[in-house]
Amino acid sequence: MKDYTELEEKIGYRFKDRKLLETAFTHTTYVFEHHMGHYMSNQRLEYIGDAVCDLVIGRKLYELRPEADEGFLSKTRSIIVCERSFAEVGRKLDFPEYLLLGKGERQTGGASKDSTIADAFEALIAAIYFDGGMDEASRVILSVLDETIKLAADGKLFLDYKSRLYEIAQQKNNQHLIRFEVLDERGPAHMREFEVAVYADDRLLARSCGKSKKDAEQKCAQAALSVYEELFC
Repeated sequence: MKDYTELEEKIGYRFKDRKLLETAFTHTTYVFEHHMGHYMSNQRLEYIGDAVCDLVIGRKLYELRPEADEGFLSKTRSIIVCERSFAEVGRKLDFPEYLLLGKGERQTGGASKDSTIADAFEALIAAIYFDGGMDEASRVILSVLDETIKLAADGKLFLDYKSRLYEIAQQKNNQHLIRFEVLDERGPAHMREFEVAVYADDRLLARSCGKSKKDAEQKCAQAALSVYEELFC
């Protein structure tokens, strides 16, 4: 088992069941390569962690913005509870060095993928929830995402690149039809990958991949923003 002592110090939580902690960092490729049961990867924990993060962050936003309506709260929560912000936190906590990956996945840069790091973050939150309860899970979430939550609540954190691209493409005297197209969909059901391209009228702006169509479109839009501004603004 890896030494997780430094990670535990960073998040301020020490596990009683360290097997839970290891499972949080166990990728499906490692499980398959070592002929382990599919349920021994971090996917089941990830499922719970996503729900815990939704609840904790949703409640925090509810408290921070008592005057905000449901639409604002939902949109703001989606900016925080997303692959990009979770991957950013995971990198700050040195997640890549703790990940258990199959040899092929590691050799092809799997430890640096946003999706892999974000999944491990959600799995870690679930592991804390099962090991120490909701209060501990909530404390860790609010601690490591404190700055992100405050920025989002104040409207200073912008991660919806797709909406931003549509917005600038409809500015007066500078209008273009933005169109996203799925170029490819590959991989097994549990590790699906989508490749998406975005066009301004018929001009290709960018191409990107993601673990869902929505994720791929956001990454594509992010890459396309600077290209669009160089071409048309």
